[in-house]
Amino acid sequence: RTATCDQTVTVVDTQNPTITCPADVLNVPADAGQCYATGVALGTPTTADHCGVATVTNNAPVQFPVGTTTVTWTVTDVNGRTATCNQSVTVVDTQNPTIACPPNVTNVPANAGVCYATGVALGTPTTADNCGVATVTNNAPVQFPVGTTTVTWTVTDVHGRTATCDQTVTVVDTQNP
Repeated sequence: RTATCDQTVTVVDTQNPTITCPADVLNVPADAGQCYATGVALGTPTTADHCGVATVTNNAPVQFPVGTTTVTWTVTDVNGRTATCNQSVTVVDTQNPTIACPPNVTNVPANAGVCYATGVALGTPTTADNCGVATVTNNAPVQFPVGTTTVTWTVTDVHGRTATCDQTVTVVDTQNP
């Protein structure tokens, strides 16, 4: 004679999967006319689990802004256990700003009794940049001597990239001796 009974044995997965991120992605140029990059190739992480990998995901944005973005990769095994790793993506602004000078200033009469003009209205240049203009400066003197003086305008974007243009100012002597 024999007797039998059933016993339930429950095996629990206590081991997390493993994940190794792809290499950091460096010096990705921003898309033309934009302050971000799209279509960045991140690569594929290396994953493993003794019971099996169910999913591998990341939180990468569609648009990576100029600067460094951390992408978190997550592996989930078939039993719901997870592991993560981080990958850096660095996008750089490689686009210079643009600048168009105001029109040249001509036939400015010299100030009375001197051989120069002051208070010359130069106008305002037109500037643009994919990430934003930080400053617009010029090297105009306080006193423009009789003759032609070249004024160099400089635009600097928020990432330190620059562009220049030249404007001329012509001062004439209209005073009789």
